[in-house]
Amino acid sequence: MYACEFDRSGYAAAAKRYLRAFGAVGHDVAWLPLRNTMHGRVPASDAGTAPETMKALPRQTIAGSPTVWHCMPQSWPAMRTAYPQGRFIGQTVWEADPIPTRWHEELAPADELWVPTRWNAEVLAASGITVPIHVVPHVVQTLAAAPPPVALDPSRFVLLTTSTWDWRKRPDLTLHAYLRAFTADDPVSLVVKTGARVHAWNCDTAVETHTWWQVMNVVRQYPNPAEVILVTDEWTDAQMVGMTAAADCYVSLTCSEGWGLGAFDAATAGVPVIMTGHGGQTEWLGTEHPGLVPFQLVPADHPDTSMFELGMVWAIADVDAAADMMRAVFHRSSPIIDVGPVLAGQLADRYSEQAIGQLMTELLA
Repeated sequence: MYACEFDRSGYAAAAKRYLRAFGAVGHDVAWLPLRNTMHGRVPASDAGTAPETMKALPRQTIAGSPTVWHCMPQSWPAMRTAYPQGRFIGQTVWEADPIPTRWHEELAPADELWVPTRWNAEVLAASGITVPIHVVPHVVQTLAAAPPPVALDPSRFVLLTTSTWDWRKRPDLTLHAYLRAFTADDPVSLVVKTGARVHAWNCDTAVETHTWWQVMNVVRQYPNPAEVILVTDEWTDAQMVGMTAAADCYVSLTCSEGWGLGAFDAATAGVPVIMTGHGGQTEWLGTEHPGLVPFQLVPADHPDTSMFELGMVWAIADVDAAADMMRAVFHRSSPIIDVGPVLAGQLADRYSEQAIGQLMTELLA
């Protein structure tokens, strides 16, 4: 049985692909839909907004068969009690070093763990986790593209960044780099695909919780700012595929990623990627990727202190270096452009539905 969310979260996006990977290799799997609550992810009685392909999966499984719990581990102790039979496989991801103190208790019910990168596995092991840890990478996006519902000028060079407005993701740094690289005189646009409200951000007033305010707070610091297109509407997965394919460059100055699904999708589409050079993304980008932005390791000062604690570190990207990289890609003088098609082919093969589906089938044997 595969237990996962079906909303617009990164966990849900990855889970849909894992389920398709099981199908690609003919591995029968039952689905247990999860919903997010104050007590963590718990079984949902209604999966009305889930894709039809997920709803079509059986809900019953053979007693004693393994269950993969693909979610944050807050609810795992309760789920282990509710589902005591069979192997309890916890599938999750973490983005800083070390893991939160609370995770030692929350991960404890798992008989084994699946994480997307070796970096994640090493952080967990170094944090004292002793159960078997297996690396199960994310899967390439195979959905057909749909036109993105945004007006893009075909004569302009389009840069794209996608993320929640979260302190770990630091979309403000991406904005600063873009606005240092270009002005209104340049035929460029930056599409910022995010939510309508901040996810985890230090705000002093109610208006600051709106992402439009956050974007304007950065843009107004530049006297002749280049075009920024803020998109906060919910899009389908197919529309996101279309937006990624329409981009000329993808940028993320994240502090750290367990994987980095938005950048991964851009890379698999052959789009040049500029990204902070620290975190799980270096596993599939490669440590020599010319688009890795220099960084400094600093304390992980996230507003959620229940998860991000004293002693944790993550990266702050060099904004000026990122701006230089953007200009070079725009002027087609960057090696980032040359590696794009080669990298796309490698990723499509290494992280295909068949490859990851076979890996999961072997781990479940």
